[in-house]
Amino acid sequence: MENRKICNDSSSNIAQNFELKIMPPLLSIVTPVYDPPRYAFEKCIETVFAQEFKDWEWCLVDDCSTAPWVKTRLNELQALDQRVKVYFRSENGGIVAASNDAISLASGEFIVLLDNDDELHLDALEEVAACINANPIVDYIYSDEDKITEDGKHFDEFVKPDWSPERFLAQNYCSHLSVIRTSLLNEVGRFRSGFDGAQDYDLFLRVTERTKYIVHIPKVLYHWRAVPGSTATANNAKLYAYTAAAKAVDEHLKRRKIAAEVKFDPTLSLVTVKRQLTEHPKVSIIIPTCGTRKSIFGVDTCLVVNAVESVERRSTYTNFEIIVVVDKGTPQQVITDLKTVCPNRLKIIDYDKPFNFSDKCNIGVVNSNAPLILFLNDDTEIISPDWLETMVGHISEEDVAMVGPLLLYEDGRIQSAGHSNTHSLHNFCAGLSSNVFGHFRMLKLAREVSGVTGACALIKRDAYFEVGGMSEIFPLAFNDCDIAFKFLEHGYRIIWTPNARLFHFESATRPANVKPSEVKLITGRWGRKINNDQYCKVH
Repeated sequence: MENRKICNDSSSNIAQNFELKIMPPLLSIVTPVYDPPRYAFEKCIETVFAQEFKDWEWCLVDDCSTAPWVKTRLNELQALDQRVKVYFRSENGGIVAASNDAISLASGEFIVLLDNDDELHLDALEEVAACINANPIVDYIYSDEDKITEDGKHFDEFVKPDWSPERFLAQNYCSHLSVIRTSLLNEVGRFRSGFDGAQDYDLFLRVTERTKYIVHIPKVLYHWRAVPGSTATANNAKLYAYTAAAKAVDEHLKRRKIAAEVKFDPTLSLVTVKRQLTEHPKVSIIIPTCGTRKSIFGVDTCLVVNAVESVERRSTYTNFEIIVVVDKGTPQQVITDLKTVCPNRLKIIDYDKPFNFSDKCNIGVVNSNAPLILFLNDDTEIISPDWLETMVGHISEEDVAMVGPLLLYEDGRIQSAGHSNTHSLHNFCAGLSSNVFGHFRMLKLAREVSGVTGACALIKRDAYFEVGGMSEIFPLAFNDCDIAFKFLEHGYRIIWTPNARLFHFESATRPANVKPSEVKLITGRWGRKINNDQYCKVH
């Protein structure tokens, strides 16, 4: 179990402990320089020298700038402060060569990456040093960031999740500010040629392969300068960078021996990863029902029959069984129709107790024999034919216990994009258009979440029993939240993906009202998790 644990401390109180460290770390700021806009470089200089934390050195390497003032200014800086180290390359080698030369100048325990036209927040280095003090074995630190215009206006604040390796495959969300332990940076081989425009992404992927000690500081410590032609200004300003990003992710997955098709999506400005299944484990699809009917798309429909038929007819994944747990009041015609639409791999399990959704799920699991369990509400309908391939691909990773899809209302709006615990337990982005990208495109990429709705959730059987299954003290609401929290407590990850889609005709089976006693019960058990969502820090 220990190998699943991730050091992911994002405490905002770490600075108060900084005074406890006898010897503060030496932070080596690394900056390659090549013809920066002068005003931007001067602001960069200003923010470094204005840092509250003083135990730093600045390693600058000029990559044969053509503007004469650059060499003069760098020499002035070196003469001004002994903490400044400058090296002038004899020929232009590009950002990778210049960055690696700057690293060679460094003598600090940690490398702080700073571009020559960007700015550090005044408390940036103090926050980093405090983080190191609070987490002495940390290897990689990243912070929130924003962008800054030529006239100094701030915009596009990026409220980042704590370490989210699945999301990191789609976008280099860590980016700025990034701080890496020098010994680890050297161990992985520093920056590599052939990845220009995404050289930092490639480096971070190699770094995070080697360590689990990763910490997110949830504060804006870096201001990314938006100048014409920069990646901060427009997503298509440097298309070559996105090609390099896809290459970096592809090589990363190959090193991890994960078979996948990796592409860059220019529409979303994201790397897309489609896992290729080398095995097709059996999935037990468990559907509790009482045979409810409802009008769907204007047609009176038996919900469970519609759900089972959509699974049977639309799914391209074939290794599954369907277990329907039926209340004693379920009409016989419903059972007959189920056997008609799914004659070969259907099990009917009778349930004659008072309604308890969690208990019905547990009974379904006991009557299954597959390594993967998929809980599915009877008021759902498959949209994506490869929904199971997509979800099985994610859960094939050892430390993933639970995977959920994008669920849509009948009118196409989002019903659930995973759970969010920010301020309250709720379905993230419920009611929004499915065309919305979300904060920094988070609705268009697979990512870690704090939970997914039990209306459709793929779960590893072994992990399910490890945490004790569904808690029957939650007969209706919050049973999915409870088991998700249990998975997180045991060190597992939970993945939500927009690449598997289903309709969820929510609350057609039972009313959606949540009782105050249920809220009290879940907050009493998991209050420490609520309003502390490590993966979704935005509304």
